[in-house]
Amino acid sequence: METAETKLKPYLSPLNVWALSFGCAVGWGAFVMPGTTFLPIGGPLGTALGMAVGGVIMLLIGYNYHFMMNRYPDAGGTYSYAKKVLGYDHGFLSSWFLILVYIAITWANATALPIIFRKFLGDTFQFGFHYTIAGFDIYLGEVLLSLGALWIFGAVCMYGGKLAAWVQTVAAVILFGGVLIGIGAVISSGVNIFDIAPAYPPENESTFAAIFGIVVLAPWAFVGFESVSQSAEGFKFSVTKTFAILACAVVAAALAYTFLTILAVSTFPTGYTDWSGYIADLDKLDGLEGLPTFYSVNFFMGDAGLVILAVTCVCGVITGLVGNYIAASRLIYALTRDDLLPAWFGKLNKNRTPMNAVLFIMLLSLPIPFMGRTAIAWIIDVNTIGATIDYTYTSIVTIITARQLGRTLPQFTGTIGCVVSTIFFLYFMVPNVWTVSAMTTESYLILILWSILGFVFFRYIFQRDTERRFGKSTISWISLLFLIFFTSMLWVRESTNAATQTVLGNLSEYYTEELNEHGVPPTEREKADSAYYIETQMQHVSDSLTQHNLMQMALIAIALFIMFNIYNLMMRREKTMEVQKVQAERSNKAKSTFLSNMSHDIRTPMNAIIGYTNLIKKEAGLPPRTKEYLDKIEASNNHLLALINDILDMSRIESGKMELDPQKSNIVKALGEVRDLFATQMATKGITFTVDTAHVMNKIVMCDTPRLNRVLLNLISNAFKFTPEGGSVTVTLRQVGGTESVGNYELRVKDTGMGMTPEFAKKVFAAYERDRTVSNIQGTGLGMSITKSIVELMGGTIDVETELGKGTEFIVRVDFPVVDEPDAVETEQSTASKREIDFSKVKLLLVEDNEVNREIASLILTEFGFGLDTAVNGQDAVNKVAASKPGDFDAVLMDIQMPVMNGYEATKHIRELPNPKLAQIPIIAMTANAFSEDVQAAKDAGMDSHIAKPLDIQKMIETLTEVLK
Repeated sequence: METAETKLKPYLSPLNVWALSFGCAVGWGAFVMPGTTFLPIGGPLGTALGMAVGGVIMLLIGYNYHFMMNRYPDAGGTYSYAKKVLGYDHGFLSSWFLILVYIAITWANATALPIIFRKFLGDTFQFGFHYTIAGFDIYLGEVLLSLGALWIFGAVCMYGGKLAAWVQTVAAVILFGGVLIGIGAVISSGVNIFDIAPAYPPENESTFAAIFGIVVLAPWAFVGFESVSQSAEGFKFSVTKTFAILACAVVAAALAYTFLTILAVSTFPTGYTDWSGYIADLDKLDGLEGLPTFYSVNFFMGDAGLVILAVTCVCGVITGLVGNYIAASRLIYALTRDDLLPAWFGKLNKNRTPMNAVLFIMLLSLPIPFMGRTAIAWIIDVNTIGATIDYTYTSIVTIITARQLGRTLPQFTGTIGCVVSTIFFLYFMVPNVWTVSAMTTESYLILILWSILGFVFFRYIFQRDTERRFGKSTISWISLLFLIFFTSMLWVRESTNAATQTVLGNLSEYYTEELNEHGVPPTEREKADSAYYIETQMQHVSDSLTQHNLMQMALIAIALFIMFNIYNLMMRREKTMEVQKVQAERSNKAKSTFLSNMSHDIRTPMNAIIGYTNLIKKEAGLPPRTKEYLDKIEASNNHLLALINDILDMSRIESGKMELDPQKSNIVKALGEVRDLFATQMATKGITFTVDTAHVMNKIVMCDTPRLNRVLLNLISNAFKFTPEGGSVTVTLRQVGGTESVGNYELRVKDTGMGMTPEFAKKVFAAYERDRTVSNIQGTGLGMSITKSIVELMGGTIDVETELGKGTEFIVRVDFPVVDEPDAVETEQSTASKREIDFSKVKLLLVEDNEVNREIASLILTEFGFGLDTAVNGQDAVNKVAASKPGDFDAVLMDIQMPVMNGYEATKHIRELPNPKLAQIPIIAMTANAFSEDVQAAKDAGMDSHIAKPLDIQKMIETLTEVLK
């Protein structure tokens, strides 16, 4: 969360912001580029017009920054805009290339100092060790010079606040003032700058090409003017003034480049008739003659002018160092504030300046002076690509934001920015398609490595992204992947082109030497023809490579687009499935809640019906017909309860909430109990009922006994229902194999009933399925489905063999872990459970809010001799237990759903009573909440046991006996 302490301190005035924008855009390169780049491409007039057009384009892009700064006046510039409009993936991608731009320009300015000092002070700093990298001589003295600049101005920026702003402003004013003094000296000497000829390079036949060649250099020439967006949080004036400041900076930069170019051609050394010949021979000239701008100032102003221009040039280095230190550190700070980097990077000093971010850049810069100027130039080539990516992102978010706000002008400038930035990107990326090849082979490789490093760093932040902000935009990463493919192709192409050119040159030299050795040396005309032929062949190779590479990239782009489209469809489908899953979970939860509530609400009145029925049946002297009616009511109650249990069990199975609770169990005994349960019913119907367990070797197993009983009850009940009078039902349990630890058991339930059709046999285990031929037999069609689900939950299988009119046999195969012998504890517990308790000496506290249920439970308990007191809610129960003495109550029967205070809360309060004996009183849940999770919830609340409603009197007494023993 951002607070005043985590935000940058407002300290920048409009003049400071102008100095940052202008100083970052115009550096020391403005003094050498007229002779090396601007004039050869556009000439004086082409440069002036190109810079004017380029400046207008930058103003349009600058308006996009102005619009977004007013919308999001935070540190981070394009990163902040992209993350808020397009998401964090795009924010990171934009920042990844921009941070290289700012840091690389810092390095470029630091390593420019040795070049400047060589021109003015000769070999003064060329001492200490000496070596060469890519043709550039490196000396210890010049390394120390660059390091000194990096650390001195790095320290200024670390201190931050008004000191850094003051240094930047003074240097920027001197920089622009020095340029004005130089052009003023030329004009005051009587030179008519409008008469300088030729206006365009003689070798460039197209005026448009000359102007366009300068226009496309705008991202290089003006890069950094937008750096103020990184410090918007530090403005101490209204952000609405930003565009005017940016406009002044861009105009000043365009004028500086134009004036320095005019200055370079305002005069030339003796022996040249115009500037074109002079510029063409720069590589052959030494000293001031090799630097047109300095030569011209020296010509018009003497040594004083040379000193002024030298100071101006050094100020260009200073503004580049300070301005880009500030921009890069603010971007790093913004990334840190969003937890993309460790907190150390975003630490603020007393001036609320990100000092550690500046220190990091300083440490990162330590090896740079040792690499030499040429190696840094390779990185600088990549800057233009980074700048165009940043301009594109800012333009895109401007369009989107303006569209949302209904603003027309920003939509227009955003569209222009996107189109122009794309042209700039292609111009610098694709060689030999345009008039110049802007990037070197090494620069392509650096761009590839930086892009791959971006993937590596993204993986790092993606791993740390606990808030799930990243990984939501596939297109951003496919775009980066495409950039790597595209750049790799161009790198291979340029490398192949260079190697081919070298080979052809070597072959030409070889054959020339051979001809010389054989006494037939080629004439100058033949040498020229040979060179021209080789050049045309090289051009043919280059064109062929370009065409095939472009086709290759088009195919890769199509493949990536299709892949992205497929991935998008997959993600959309997955998202739909996820939504459906959430909806299903909500539906299941709602259904479970509904069924749980319905179970409670239905069981509560059923408890009254069953309770009163049992009580009436115990009355003496009931007429036989009344007793018969009561038996039918009881049977109907039991059937209704079975239906409710079936529906609830099916619901729990469908929602995946049914779980097993394996306990030590005697499966032969369990089957015997079920046999006893059905014996009377079978006999009443005249059905021969046989149970065979003779082939069971391991009787004690680990299984969920209640679930196993449910399987047995469903299968035998099903057989009983569908077997006519005089038929037979045979139940066979046998052990058919296994290991020492696991037994394989087979249960067969066979009847001589009506059987099933083959069609119905296939869907007998489906929920709610019933054969049309048995519509006169009661049932829900859930029994077999529940049975199959329980068997499969146990890891077993169930099959059916049937024939219509002859009967049906269900076969269950399941494995249970076997236990050798029942342990002593079980025997002891069994004995203890049979031990009789004198209930007349036991006093219970019955907590029940429903008057009918309270009356039924009271009658049943008092009939068994229990002493009894009642409470109508949880709070009443807590008060009575708290007011009692130890021994007044032997146990508490606690309902769960009650007004004032529920059973869980009441139990918690009782367990927290100061008297330990009262706090440990046995508490038994007696509730219509009958699910397994309700049993667990009762235990978690501190209760000792659980009794479900409707009350099964035998189970209730067994539970009370178990708890009280």
